[in-house]
Formats: sequence, structure tokens, C-alpha cells
Amino acid sequence: MALWRTVQVLRTADARMFESAAYQPGSRAVDAYTIDLANPSANDAIRKAGGITNVRRYPNGALLVKENFNLHRRATGVTAMLKLSGYDPADRNWVMAAYTPAGKVIAYGKVPACIACHAMVSTQDFVFAPPPKQLLSVAIWKAFFPKQTITSAYEQLLRWHPAAVVR
Repeated sequence: MALWRTVQVLRTADARMFESAAYQPGSRAVDAYTIDLANPSANDAIRKAGGITNVRRYPNGALLVKENFNLHRRATGVTAMLKLSGYDPADRNWVMAAYTPAGKVIAYGKVPACIACHAMVSTQDFVFAPPPKQLLSVAIWKAFFPKQTITSAYEQLLRWHPAAVVR
């Protein structure tokens, strides 16, 4: 519950992640829009490195949050990554969490699906840059979300920004 309370502080403060925008396009139809939040520790690391793609290691205590919204901009869920020294060195000490909008835990800890996807940006300490700066190809996206529908906005971003696809 302590992590959820900290997530709530960021949400209430609208502590936007550096390089992120409000209601940016999400990739899944269930989360057509997202807002990325970050605590000061994470934002400081991003600023000091000159951007998300330049961060090689986030400091202990860095917290990154993604709020997910449907097409009507109603909350559908919240995901979070907390850097916790000594937690899981093999996966860069990130605690992964997924919640309902009301804070019910869906997944917490060493979440294999989250880790597998975020490992694609291991040089960035497992943190993706917001779209359109980094995008997943349709094939990779479908591998991670086989029962989901990709949004037309995300498909459009892929057409407009082919160089942003994570390889």
C-alpha cells in the first residue's frame, strides 16, 4: 500500500514525467491515452542525462508511473516502476506494479511480462520514452498483448515515425 500512496501523491500533483505530455496516445484500445508521471528523483535523472533515452541508471527511489485512460478519458488502470536498491539486481532493481484505478493490486513485484517487455530498452535502464519517441513494432506489440486491440492512433504513429521503433 505504501507504493500506491506514493503513486497517489504524484497523480494529485500531476507530476508529469519530463518529455511527456498529458493524454498522449496509448497503444492498446483499453488505454487509448496515457499520462506519464515521475517523482523528482526520476525527473532529475532524465534532465541530467539530457533525455529519457540517455539515462543509463535511475537512482534508488526513482518512481515512474503510467496512468491509462480509455477513449472517453476515464481511468482504466495505473502501472508503476519503483527503483529499490537490492530488490532484484538481475532486473535492475525495479519493482513493477499494476493497479486498478481505485488502487487494487493486479500485479506487483517481479512481473515477468513487464520485465520481458521493458528489457528491450535495457540500455535505458528498462524505461521507455513516451510516444512518439519510442514505439513497439506491431509484431512485438502483438506478442506482448495477443488478446488486445492496437489503437489506430498508435498505428498512425508507427507510420509517421518508423525510426522510433525499438529494435
